[in-house]
Amino acid sequence: MRLAPLFLTASAAALLAVNALAQEAAPPAENGLSGLANTVESLQDEPRPEAQPPAPEPAPTPPPAAEPVPAPSPPPRPVLSGPPQPLSRAELAALDAAVQRGRLLGLIDRSGRFATQDMLSRISDPNAAGIAGWIAEPEGNGVAVTFYADSDAGPVIVYRVTILGGRIVSRDVHIAAAARPPLNPIQARMAAARAATARLENRPCAGEDFNVFVVPPASADGPIDVYQISPQTRRGFYFLGGHFKTSIAADGSVAATRSFTNACLETAAAEPAAGARPAPIAVTHLLDPLPQEIHVFLSIWTGHPLVVVAGDPQRLFAVTPDRIAEVPR
Repeated sequence: MRLAPLFLTASAAALLAVNALAQEAAPPAENGLSGLANTVESLQDEPRPEAQPPAPEPAPTPPPAAEPVPAPSPPPRPVLSGPPQPLSRAELAALDAAVQRGRLLGLIDRSGRFATQDMLSRISDPNAAGIAGWIAEPEGNGVAVTFYADSDAGPVIVYRVTILGGRIVSRDVHIAAAARPPLNPIQARMAAARAATARLENRPCAGEDFNVFVVPPASADGPIDVYQISPQTRRGFYFLGGHFKTSIAADGSVAATRSFTNACLETAAAEPAAGARPAPIAVTHLLDPLPQEIHVFLSIWTGHPLVVVAGDPQRLFAVTPDRIAEVPR
């Protein structure tokens, strides 16, 4: 895979990431005496008794030997976190896997939008046609996108196109319900996985529905990953949060589900001026020690590189549609 050159120098990326992080001033230290009343008691002299003849003074006794006073213990030294260690081979492999998955999500997104436009040019009312969803499957150098409907016998094909090089190279249309062929077993599992995530309590940041991307399983009985992406609701603005990943097991149960942020985060990502490079978007990622596939997809979706701060100690990463690279300090 050809690695596109990064748009950021280390110093520029670090500056952007620093500017993106909110710096909160530490509260003033207390002196420990606030709220305490300082009082002084007056001492009264008691009346003295009448003078008595002085008694003979006893012989002086030697004072007791002074106990040695232990030297105060030095305060514990603070543990200072040094610079992060070089990325391990396992971490580098995880970043490569995130790039590949993020690029696949971008391919599914583009193919789905292109196929939807083509489908709407021939089926004016998808609801009346019974279309319940769509799935995309890479096939060789192209992508096949299938729009399906539910039936008593299972999901059936309504509209299917194959996209190669940005063009429709084949098209199957089945308007009549009685003539619609069934989905094959893998496609039927993908449709069922999509339906399973619709029953979860995940909610998009805006709008009523997610953009849903179903990743084909690696094997006939392998898990299926479904991504629910909060859609763009206004031009030039994108949600960095509100995106979910759910893994559906072979038996149709939810094996795992997660979000990529703790809250909905929206950012402005304007198109750059003609001839100008898009400005990076700074992101602080708290839920993982490394950038994830969602960051690669966001770079594709927004058209901007990302600068991602992640891990403890913190690392700086430059994320583009083709690569995730650590920015040296």
